[in-house]
Amino acid sequence: MCDLSGVEKFLADNRVNINMKNYQGITPLHLAIKNDCEPLVDLFLRQRDLQIGDSVLFAITNDSLGLLVKLLDYAENRIGSNDVASVFDESEEFPPCMKPLLLAALCGRYETVDFLLNRGHKLQRPHPPQCTCEERCVNIDNVVADGIETLNTYRALISPTYLCRTSAADPILACFRLHDELLERGKYEQVYETVYTSMAMQVRLFAVNMIVNCRTSDEVNVLLQNRDGCEFRGPFPYPRLITAIDHKQKEFVGHINVQQLLESAWIGHWIEWKSYSTFRKCAYLAWRLLVLPLTVLLAVLAPSTSMSRDSRLPIKRMFDSVAAYSVFLVLLFVHSNADKFDACRGMPNSVPWALVGLFVAGHVVEKIKLRLLQGPQRYFRDLWNVFDTVELTLFTVAYVAWAVAGFQSYWVNDDLDRKYWHWADPQLVAEGLFAVATVMAHLRLLFLCQLNYYVGPMQVSLGKVLNDFGRFTTFLVIIMVAFTCGLGTLYGPYAGMVRKDPESGKVTRQEDSFVSVANTFKTLFWGIFCMTSLEAPNVVVGSTSAGRDDMDVQSHDFTQLVGYGLFAAFEVMMVIVMLNMLIASMSDTFERVADNAEYEWLFGRTKVYVNYMLLDDLPPPFNLLPTTTQFMRVMRRLFSSSAAYKRIRDDVVDDINDVHRRQSQYRALMTELIKRYFIRTTQIDRFE
Repeated sequence: MCDLSGVEKFLADNRVNINMKNYQGITPLHLAIKNDCEPLVDLFLRQRDLQIGDSVLFAITNDSLGLLVKLLDYAENRIGSNDVASVFDESEEFPPCMKPLLLAALCGRYETVDFLLNRGHKLQRPHPPQCTCEERCVNIDNVVADGIETLNTYRALISPTYLCRTSAADPILACFRLHDELLERGKYEQVYETVYTSMAMQVRLFAVNMIVNCRTSDEVNVLLQNRDGCEFRGPFPYPRLITAIDHKQKEFVGHINVQQLLESAWIGHWIEWKSYSTFRKCAYLAWRLLVLPLTVLLAVLAPSTSMSRDSRLPIKRMFDSVAAYSVFLVLLFVHSNADKFDACRGMPNSVPWALVGLFVAGHVVEKIKLRLLQGPQRYFRDLWNVFDTVELTLFTVAYVAWAVAGFQSYWVNDDLDRKYWHWADPQLVAEGLFAVATVMAHLRLLFLCQLNYYVGPMQVSLGKVLNDFGRFTTFLVIIMVAFTCGLGTLYGPYAGMVRKDPESGKVTRQEDSFVSVANTFKTLFWGIFCMTSLEAPNVVVGSTSAGRDDMDVQSHDFTQLVGYGLFAAFEVMMVIVMLNMLIASMSDTFERVADNAEYEWLFGRTKVYVNYMLLDDLPPPFNLLPTTTQFMRVMRRLFSSSAAYKRIRDDVVDDINDVHRRQSQYRALMTELIKRYFIRTTQIDRFE
């Protein structure tokens, strides 16, 4: 196949076009590259009028790195440029936007990618979808070619070959960020949303492949201890796990290697917990409630004892928190069901009410501390934190309103009956906000449902179903506004009409169901649940007015027919069509969650674990108590400032050295994991 002498003789004896192509666009140079015949390639490159065309790209597809070097050297010597894509305008196989580095990444040629990057080739990253620069994003002549180029660029960026070469120090973090970038781009370019979502899934799976290649607990521990990209500022054993949760990497978080290490940190040395029955686990919660005063006493007075350290295990801190929160809910229940008939204006004079305020203060302190450690962006990204913020704000405003009502008692008569109070009276505002906050406090227990394998996916489905209802609300508002305007216009002239039967004397009044916008909206809303009277669309025409005895009152049957028709159309559209569509959409959402139930549950459970591992404090309201450790720390700073300064400086130096040591271990581990990944990939390819 590589007859050098024969080709040389043929070229010497015949006058041929060295650049001629067959019907497939193949030239002699392409055939030499295809057969990996280096002498023939050297012969063709010595020809005077040779045009290499797309042979550089052809060499990449055939994985001929040696020939690629020769072709690039020839192109640079003849053209004086490293951009060899400019030497061909038309190619039967490759689009004009194809570059050597782009093609090498798409083909997964690691050595070729490494060679091209060292040679100075670059892969231009697409501009953000929000970019409005005139150079690249505004004046686009060929939108189809631009879209194809962007897709090919992202396919190259997510290539494991390119990721491992360009982000060798931390390919996992690069995957997390690239995953979010792809999803965001899919939201802006909805035509390609499916393609971008598929590429985002490929990136997620590559990050999982990195954790798959870890062989020991120490390697997983080094991987999860990396702090790069973590927005949480406080101490936490596994910062990379927080980063994965923030980027919603469910497969990474739910992998068995990660979960085993997290489970070990969660239960510590308390291995017996796994063998407990369900009844015994529930009984242990009651036991923690009984010994909670002793636990608090030890944490305040003797935090360094073995018993106190044992109580600070994350799982036991969760039990203490749940026990304290159960007391909080009991106090809310007692206060809500107390006899308030003789209650006076101002703050309630009851012990449960005061204890509830103490619990609220403890929760506020805890959330403020979390907010400071996480930063506002990460803190409010979690919807449960938003939920807690709203709940605690309602409690706080309610207590402030009660205080204002108490001050009002100095100039407002306490004996004034409630029915004479203004609707915005601080006492009424406090009671209303406190009632809403009480409901939210009980709903907070849904967060713990994520711990159970069977209930956890249902709790996840509940959140996703609410998204479906949010989309359904768009149709609901449009339909409600349309029928409200129509029916309100139709029945408005009949407001307040009264009809008296001359024979029986029976008086019939026009119902207020559709006579105004507010009444019409209320009638239609409850009509969705079939709670509206069937006589609501009736039209009542008033009796004969004075001086009009010679005229008969007419029955407006056509108006009533139109009213019944519109109301019937609304009921059919909403009850039969829209509600069933909503139910079908919710069912589809639940099935999608059920199909991925294991990862959904593990991801939700991990969020609960992390929530209780972020802080090493006592549960509210006991976190308001000062501990011996805090007191000694303050005293050392007050009475031994120089020694304390030296100790702080030594601690900072030790922390910096520890960070450098962990970073070097992480880089070494990433290098090893990348090697294992490619070896494993090669073995799989050979097996297939």
